[in-house]
Amino acid sequence: MTNKRETYRETLRPLLLAALGSPGLLSPAEFNLARFSLNNLRVHLLDPDISALEDYLIDYSNLPGPRADLELIWGFADEVGALCDAPGVSLNRSYVAMEWLLWRLINRYAPAQYGSDADSPLQMPQLCGLVAYGEWAARFHHIEAGVAMLLEQASSELWRIREGAAMGLQRMLALDWDSTMLRLRRRALDAPAYEWRAMMAGVAEPPLLVDAARALDALDLHYGAMAYLRKLPANVRKTDAVRTLRQALGYSVSVCVAHAPEPGFALMQAWAAWDDPDVGWVIRENLKKKRLEKWPEWVARLKGERET
Repeated sequence: MTNKRETYRETLRPLLLAALGSPGLLSPAEFNLARFSLNNLRVHLLDPDISALEDYLIDYSNLPGPRADLELIWGFADEVGALCDAPGVSLNRSYVAMEWLLWRLINRYAPAQYGSDADSPLQMPQLCGLVAYGEWAARFHHIEAGVAMLLEQASSELWRIREGAAMGLQRMLALDWDSTMLRLRRRALDAPAYEWRAMMAGVAEPPLLVDAARALDALDLHYGAMAYLRKLPANVRKTDAVRTLRQALGYSVSVCVAHAPEPGFALMQAWAAWDDPDVGWVIRENLKKKRLEKWPEWVARLKGERET
């Protein structure tokens, strides 16, 4: 039986192909100029095929509501990836036009247009565009551009957009782990809290951690995040961005440790020795996770150290 994700893909395919052939699909530079001379209604009328795709994503977003339709977001990225590899789709459409289309979706509805409403369905084109941009960037080896785009969006005022940025990074990591990790390490040198949060959520995905080497890569990146957190002054730690990062670290460490337990628990033990209140909170939260129950001696040892 066809699942929901596959059903979405079948419906999205003709919409995507029509949008890629739209005469109104401009390059980002040209579109930026057009925005000053065309209001949203006129742009909508000039690009009926692109607008049909946007309308579909909005109509089936499940928003407003507690959860956007993740099957639609994943199905859209799946279909973008399939079209990038499709032998019957020209490179001009799959490479050039696809990038412009995704850029259009990501920038079509700025949060200010819908009052930065975290439940607005108008954010669905941006959500789908971000995740699919990660897929497109990895398929065409534009790793640096993909990481830059997604981490820029990772500092959005909207939490769903921040989640979309992390999901886009996961698509990149799934297709090209080594190159994506290399760019993430470079960005980590001066990343702010929200970017750190996106990187942590990106690498802490069990299907991506297929071997101990990847888990060690993820733990190494987590070390950077924990060191970043430790160095922050007390007043900065109270900001929403840092609290969001800390919340993510409260589960992501355990995901990585479960795939490389011996070095992972040793690293947690080293962090415990820092005697930092926020680092200590992160350790305690991860020790509560069921995925670490397979190693009761390590958990008991670390809990004992946190209590002393």
